Amino acid sequence: MTNFTPNLLAAGQPRYLVLAQALIDDIRGGRYPVDSLLPTEHELCQQFNVSRHTVREAVRRLFELGLVTRQPGVGTKVKANQIASRYVQASEGISDLFQYVRDVRLKICASEDVIADESLADLLECRVGQAWLQIKGERYIPDEDLPLSLTDVYIARQYRGVVEELGDPSLPIYAIIEQKYGVRVVEVRQEISAVLIDEGAASRLGTQSGAAGLKVVRKYFATNDELFEVAVSLHPGDRFSYSTTQRLERVGGADSR
Repeated sequence: MTNFTPNLLAAGQPRYLVLAQALIDDIRGGRYPVDSLLPTEHELCQQFNVSRHTVREAVRRLFELGLVTRQPGVGTKVKANQIASRYVQASEGISDLFQYVRDVRLKICASEDVIADESLADLLECRVGQAWLQIKGERYIPDEDLPLSLTDVYIARQYRGVVEELGDPSLPIYAIIEQKYGVRVVEVRQEISAVLIDEGAASRLGTQSGAAGLKVVRKYFATNDELFEVAVSLHPGDRFSYSTTQRLERVGGADSR
């Protein structure tokens, strides 16, 4: 987990970061209260003797940190005086998926058996009419009141008994299935897409209806290409990011191209 409390004045920082830190200090100090407007680009250029590009990059940084909103025809409005918590997940392999579970607590809200219609069958890569167990939940960063994500987990019907073993939040659901049924995850396919958060989800996530979100779909496969779990998580775009590391393989002493 990464909570951004940046020291933008560190040696060697670009000018836009120095300007961003100055504006952060002004917001925290009350010079620009919540719901007030920051000075215009032209005013900031004059005040700090910087270019418009520097000002725009600094304001973009404040926007990414959840401190301001940009309203066309109005200006840049102060949204908050504290930097919002933000979860950054890094991944280099399947084992790194455990880190997300260790960092983020799953609260189970409901579970029910569902029958796949055409839309759900497409997501679950199954035939229409097949039965699955659906688990609805929310994920939380420790000491945070707002959920980091809303999560729907679909479990293949033959493994629905896992619902009786979900009392231990330190284990991911797929790991519990592995232990209980002797299956083994051999592949995880992940898709991340940008979405707009609807009104119902926005209310639960503590964000605005129509705000940018990230939908993460993870599909867990066992041997023989058996898809036994699908997890769909919806994150506010300003509180979650995902990074991966790819390493260049060398073949026969030469770079693989």
